[in-house]
Amino acid sequence: MLRRLATRTMSTPPNRSIQGPIAQSITKKIHDNFPDLSHFELFNDSYKHAGHHGIADSANRIESHFRLELASDKFCGMSLPSRHRLVYGVLAGELGADRVHALQLTTRTLDEHKRRLDSST
Repeated sequence: MLRRLATRTMSTPPNRSIQGPIAQSITKKIHDNFPDLSHFELFNDSYKHAGHHGIADSANRIESHFRLELASDKFCGMSLPSRHRLVYGVLAGELGADRVHALQLTTRTLDEHKRRLDSST
């Protein structure tokens, strides 16, 4: 008797991937607008919201919710709301109907980021 072995691929589900067109656009725009970036992480959290009201019927359920962590000296002297407005301005084309529904931001200066890393060790 011939048995077929199940194979498991280690791929990322589309609703967790940062390889989609919106994620790639976010990555490019951030790198273009923050040349001194010392920390950049993008997370697709869309899978956490798949069944929520408003998202279940949306045309975009795969790249709807992102979390973005940035460290740049472009944030020096800026309040947290000003930092967020700056990032929202850069990503205006990605936000809105059938695009990104929610964007969670962590914005730090290079010094703030370094202190955070030092305190976690």
